[in-house]
Amino acid sequence: MIQIKVNKPVTQSEKAYHILKKMIICGDLSEGDAISVLSLSEQLGIGRTPITAACQHLEYDGLVRIIPKQGVWVNTISIEEAREIYEARAVIETFFIRKAMSSLTQADIEALSASVERQLQLGQEENYHEYMAEDTYFHSYCMSKYPNKTLAQMYDQLLARISLCGIKNASKELTRKSRLEAAIQDHREIIHCIQHKDIEAAAQAMTHHITSGYLKLTGTL
Repeated sequence: MIQIKVNKPVTQSEKAYHILKKMIICGDLSEGDAISVLSLSEQLGIGRTPITAACQHLEYDGLVRIIPKQGVWVNTISIEEAREIYEARAVIETFFIRKAMSSLTQADIEALSASVERQLQLGQEENYHEYMAEDTYFHSYCMSKYPNKTLAQMYDQLLARISLCGIKNASKELTRKSRLEAAIQDHREIIHCIQHKDIEAAAQAMTHHITSGYLKLTGTL
């Protein structure tokens, strides 16, 4: 018997979850902001029960905090928590780059290089939302070359929580631009190491990139 795969329909709570998560990651909801279930229900045309369920899911992800009988707030991340998140991210990304290195082809290198060029263009256009999406694509690329769904899911949660980190200098354009320029240079160095099949150098370049990114993001560098 031939089995036809049918895509599972998206529930209202899943829809609300993805919308709210995107709003938090894109900065439409900032750290410390209160979330009105009633207002969101009216705004999104989704019932309060699915939105409440979505908030519970987001609390599990570490993106919001729910205080019974008081309300829901977008979470805040301390400098210490940010350090832990970035250290975990570095461990996961270097694991994947080591595992994927042997299978990366010239076509993969060209795809990564094209991504860096898009990042450069988006940065020059000051299109920071699209830049972040392209940056995420670059960092997730090696993960697509080595299967480990558990680590990939953990990584996705880390990226979401990074959006909540205390960005002390994010509103200063010069600081933001200098961070983007440094990140693009780091990405080029990572590609250079991959092109030369130098696993240790690639892993070290990735670790340096993530560590320095944390220091600049939090204003501790």
